[in-house]
Amino acid sequence: MDYHRPLNASENNPKVHIALVMLPGVRAETEGFSKSPMLINPGGPGGSGVDFVLGAGRSLQQIVGEDQDIIGFDPRGIGATMPRVDCFSFPYAAGSSADGEEKDDYARGDYHRILYTAQLSGVGLPNSSSTALRSRDAHAKLMSKLCAEKDSLSGRDSIFRHAQTPSVARDMLSIVDAWDEWMDGLEKDQSKLAPEFYSEEESEEKIRDSRLDTKGKLVYWGFSYGTLLGSTFASMFPDRVGRLVLDGVVDADQYVSSVWFGSQTDMDKAWASFFTYCHTAKSACRFYRDGDKGEDIVKRYHAVMEDLRENPLPLVMRDSKMPAILTVSDLRLQIFMSAYAPIWGFPLIATALDILDRKLGEILEFTPTLPWYDLKPVCEHAIPQRMLPGDAQRATLCGDKRYPLNHTFSEIEDMFGELAKVSSFADCWMSVLIQCSGYTIPSIDPPMRWDDHPAHRQKPIKTSFPLFYISNSADPVTPLIAGVKMASKFVDAGLVEQNSVGHCSLAARSICTIRKIRAYFQEGKVPAAPVPGKGKDLLDGEWEKCEADEEPWHQWSGAERTTNDDIEAAELERMTAWGGIQNAFGRVDLWGQNRINSFDLDVWGNV
Repeated sequence: MDYHRPLNASENNPKVHIALVMLPGVRAETEGFSKSPMLINPGGPGGSGVDFVLGAGRSLQQIVGEDQDIIGFDPRGIGATMPRVDCFSFPYAAGSSADGEEKDDYARGDYHRILYTAQLSGVGLPNSSSTALRSRDAHAKLMSKLCAEKDSLSGRDSIFRHAQTPSVARDMLSIVDAWDEWMDGLEKDQSKLAPEFYSEEESEEKIRDSRLDTKGKLVYWGFSYGTLLGSTFASMFPDRVGRLVLDGVVDADQYVSSVWFGSQTDMDKAWASFFTYCHTAKSACRFYRDGDKGEDIVKRYHAVMEDLRENPLPLVMRDSKMPAILTVSDLRLQIFMSAYAPIWGFPLIATALDILDRKLGEILEFTPTLPWYDLKPVCEHAIPQRMLPGDAQRATLCGDKRYPLNHTFSEIEDMFGELAKVSSFADCWMSVLIQCSGYTIPSIDPPMRWDDHPAHRQKPIKTSFPLFYISNSADPVTPLIAGVKMASKFVDAGLVEQNSVGHCSLAARSICTIRKIRAYFQEGKVPAAPVPGKGKDLLDGEWEKCEADEEPWHQWSGAERTTNDDIEAAELERMTAWGGIQNAFGRVDLWGQNRINSFDLDVWGNV
């Protein structure tokens, strides 16, 4: 758990048991394992790498190389990794362990979480009423107090103090080292059985293999928060970088500050594209009306939102008969999340807006933001422990801050006002950031110089192999400027801008992007480093760009050609595989926001 403590002195001290899953590459029986496995982090913070690889592992291999071994891991406090970060599970029952990790403790804690979340959901977004922001701040401070009480049960050995990004980066190095130790053992065993296993020609071919130089180094693909984890690893262990693709780039400077203002830079641009795409799609967009101009769609949208603000919609869910109220806060949050994956999110939002505009809300199956479970799983503890909600995101996001959000309410009001100047969706993002208000649990980082972190290092960091950053033209939470900025923090780091709307390159298929990712992993080809412009604006520079091959209401199906003239059958398969990764990514709870739920399109088709 604590890297300050030597491993041989840890026998009687708390440990972190990292959950791993390995998907072996597809190869001939005579071929060995990868010199370095590719580690995956799907973001969050709090996303399960185990679940992501189980859901998208084969698709990932089709992109990076079918013979690439892939490891998914659950970072500290997350999923199946133990101990979990859970502020609600206390040792209620007699005989429970001191940290509340018995099954009954988790079940009772989860029940308390449901009751608490129901209470919080009634508050709405921070600007939904004159008291909402104050109430949100009070709830955040309450959770900080609850987590602090849970942390106090274990003190210095509490997982809350050891679940931050630098510790997870150090865990990745441990995985790389363990792989090397395992591979060395296999090679020794093989040499005893067949000392001349490889011919001279085969040996020379293997030496030429560009991936040989990744032995003992990290090969990694990180999305969203996973880019911060990757950048942190590269700054802590620059000589252990093998291949790092960092996709949907987090600005390290902004991330460790009290309020992450810059993350919303491109959100309004992303949402504005909805109206352009809808107008272009004409009748394929359910919210379009014959003869509409672009501004007509915008006016209709504002009218629908204002009507919902004045008249919240009562709903009885068709399948569960659960009563719910659809508020403007609920819809705004769903709109915000639709900008993460506009290819499928925008058409669903258009349909929801159409139904509300036509006053047909009684058929709207719109799951509210309140998480709920059937009675049986709650009462019978039927949900697997690793799938229970937790608080790892809070421990990571808040524990990583070097400038804690310990401010007066007046100061928080001012911060919200500044964020609102950046984006009209500041209310959605503030509901994520404010969770760190009053968080005081100290972080115990592994031995490192914090000045070496990319948020503080003044000179570009020289890594053993250049990093590869990817940003979209309009990303709702990790703007393009963050990719340009972070690439400049590492010597020769490449940058590719994918001309699409959404979060991470997975927001849209692009054969150009796929080719560059594959070439980076397979051949060690690094995109060019961004060239600064003559002015002070980072966006005035030049860097490589890739066009997307799909957009909202024009999803890639494989039947039509891409924007490229020549595309091989294998690349068509990779484009299809990209869809599998998109689906798995859509199940990741990014930055604590609920994903859009599937609508019953068959029912809507009859409207």
